[in-house]
Amino acid sequence: MEQKGLEAILLFSAPRGLAAGTRTSGNLGWFAGFSPIWAPSLLVLTADRATIIAPGKNEVRLFSTRVGAAFDVVGAGPDGIMATALELLGKCQWVGTAGTDELPPRFVAQLAAALPQAVALDAELQALRLTRAPIETELHRRASAISDAMIERAFAYAAEPGATPAGLMAEVEHEGRRHGADVSRLWLSTGPKPPVTYFEMFELPETLERGDRVQLGTMVSYEGYFAQGLRIGSIGPADPALADAIARIEAIQDDALALMRPGRPAHEMGDLIESRIDAICPYTRESDPFRFQSCHGLGLDYSEPGLAAALAPQRDRSRDDHGPVLQPGMVFEIHPNFSLPELGHVCAGDVALVTETGAEWLTRFPRGVFPIT
Repeated sequence: MEQKGLEAILLFSAPRGLAAGTRTSGNLGWFAGFSPIWAPSLLVLTADRATIIAPGKNEVRLFSTRVGAAFDVVGAGPDGIMATALELLGKCQWVGTAGTDELPPRFVAQLAAALPQAVALDAELQALRLTRAPIETELHRRASAISDAMIERAFAYAAEPGATPAGLMAEVEHEGRRHGADVSRLWLSTGPKPPVTYFEMFELPETLERGDRVQLGTMVSYEGYFAQGLRIGSIGPADPALADAIARIEAIQDDALALMRPGRPAHEMGDLIESRIDAICPYTRESDPFRFQSCHGLGLDYSEPGLAAALAPQRDRSRDDHGPVLQPGMVFEIHPNFSLPELGHVCAGDVALVTETGAEWLTRFPRGVFPIT
């Protein structure tokens, strides 16, 4: 605030339950250590006061329980949080904002009318969030352990008589919740040559058969901090070509891990993964039948916004010299993935932590094609 000559800062956080659907849910959580799973919220910071504006009685109770006396907590009703925030700002004219690109339209209009000279601070906040405290690293470790438990449950259930893909999805998401995850989601593909990833039960086939792959990815948040794991299991003997493809993907992961040292530009990691995929895959990224991003930052948002531009395959490379560099405590999901004509979509994914001397894997579930028997 002092550097920018601001009287106040106004921050918006979307519900953290949106997971990959938002890049603002961590804004308030970074300051307060908590944000609601299903409700948006606002934070008003002035030189002498920090006030959380919550949309309902439940959220007021949750914030009051979790953040103690460090913040004032005000309830406003779901339609009144912006009006209440603007009342708190009073006659302040020089106000910084963050998260406003995810505001509902009615709040955008209110904000623009009241503060036409608001200064966007998203980049500054996103940069601050990249420096991690040890407690944040431990929360990522816990989330990663939950991801491992979910994958273990997936392959154990798939071996049970009468197991179904829908049952597997339900079992795994329940397993994450049982271990304390606040977000516990699974994408799943089954069959002999899965083409894509599926998130809804209605997309899944009715049965699991011998010869099918069970190809899955977790999405886990513990106390707001995310983790993810991707694995492939085989019901019956694995296709040797599949085992070879996964071994090559895991070699890419290991090379990316070896590159992850403090002070290295973050974009180098994405470039390495993409170049290695291009050497294996017969498709370009644009022509691949199904490919998603090969790596991303993890934090209080599923894709840490301060790293998103640097890791985007189609990024603006003219900005690389000013992009983020790796720091101890940063956490990434390294999940190379692509399509092969004879195998369909293939992938593997693990959580990696940058340390003082290099990097380490936080997810520990056995690698390779898992035998489901």
